Amino acid sequence: MATVLITGCDRGLGQEFALQYASKGNHVIATCLDPDQLAGRQTFGSNVDLVRLDVTDEAAVVRLADTLEGTTIDVLVNNAGIPGPHPVLDETDMVLWRKMLEVNLIAPFVVSRAFAGHVASSEQKVIAFISSRMGSISLNNTGRSYAYRSSKAGLNMIMKSLAIDLGPRQICVIGLHPGKVVGADVAGLSAKESVERMRGVIEECGPHQTGAFYNYNGQILPW
Repeated sequence: MATVLITGCDRGLGQEFALQYASKGNHVIATCLDPDQLAGRQTFGSNVDLVRLDVTDEAAVVRLADTLEGTTIDVLVNNAGIPGPHPVLDETDMVLWRKMLEVNLIAPFVVSRAFAGHVASSEQKVIAFISSRMGSISLNNTGRSYAYRSSKAGLNMIMKSLAIDLGPRQICVIGLHPGKVVGADVAGLSAKESVERMRGVIEECGPHQTGAFYNYNGQILPW
C-alpha cells in the first residue's frame, strides 16, 4: 500500500486524514507537535507512526527527512496551519500575522522541499496543500482577515511554482480547499466528509492536474 506523510495531525483535518488513510491499509506518518498529548491517539492503528514535529523548525524538518531517507512517500499532505481568527482591519494582530506566515506559508514550502525526493521516488507522486478559498483574490468579496488571506494566497503561489519546478520529476502538486467544516453538533460539512472528498481528488490527480487549485468536491477554484 501507499505511504502517506501528513503534517498537523494534532486535531481536526489532520487527524481525520491519518485515520482515513490508515483505515485503507496505508502506512501513515502523522506529524504533530506533541504525540504524548494527542487526544484519541489510541484510535490510530499499528500502521500509523506518530512523529513529533514543529513544521516551523527547519532543522527538525530536515532531520526527519534524513531519518526517512530511502522511504518512498506516495502522498505528502501539507495540512498543518493556523485557521484564524479573521479580524477586521483595525483589529489585525501583527504578531499573529507573522506567526501565521511562518506556519501557513513558509513551513509547507520547507516540508515540501525536504521531502520532494521521497515523493519523486514513489509510485503516486503527489504533494497536496490544504489551502483555502479565502486565499483566492478573485473570490474575496468581504475583505478583512488580512493575515489568513495573505498566508493562503502566498501558499497558492508556492504551490503553483512547485508544480512547475517539480514537473520534470513527474510530481503532481495541488491545492485543496476543504470546505466550511463544522462540528458534529452543527449541520454542514463534517471533517470526515471533507477529507473523504479531498482524498478522492488526490487519488484522481496525476501530472496533468499539477498546479491546480481544487475545491474539496473536485471543482476548480479561481486564483
